[in-house]
Amino acid sequence: MYSSDPDKKDLIEMARKGQKQAFSQLVKMYYGLVMHFLLDRGLGHADAEDIAQETFLKAYSKVHQLSSAGSFAGWLLRIARNVWIDRFRKLQRQKNHTEESDLDELFESRSPEVIALDNAAVYDVYSTLKPRETVIIDLRVFQQLSFSEIAEIIGSKESNVRLIFHRTMKRLRNQSKENLK
Repeated sequence: MYSSDPDKKDLIEMARKGQKQAFSQLVKMYYGLVMHFLLDRGLGHADAEDIAQETFLKAYSKVHQLSSAGSFAGWLLRIARNVWIDRFRKLQRQKNHTEESDLDELFESRSPEVIALDNAAVYDVYSTLKPRETVIIDLRVFQQLSFSEIAEIIGSKESNVRLIFHRTMKRLRNQSKENLK
């Protein structure tokens, strides 16, 4: 779906070789995917835009390291996930250093970051996933893509994607049950 077009593969290859114009085109093509991914995590639009921008900046600085044009979308979403987690961790550290009066004010705002902090237990379980598992879960559950579309995005076999998805979901359910005890 996202990287099967020869034009996209050509653009990815040109971007890997340092052509800024090609990377600009890729940003336009994949911006919606990254934004949707981030908004599905409960971020507000402004925060999602900030993280998307940071994602594309990091991707641009490392695009030359990308080994396969077929895995571009998955690679990009892993970067977005990592930037999002880094932001979450930074907020967690800030939360620990904030005085109580500041915390009251912060929690009254109920910003997306605060909501994310309230869901620390979910994050703990989610953070145990490998990057590949996270991308598969995100694309299947939040983006509602088919297994064949996910396989195409991450450059894997559909049967392998199904297996990883089902095993990961089973493990997440078990870990969630354990955390509730």
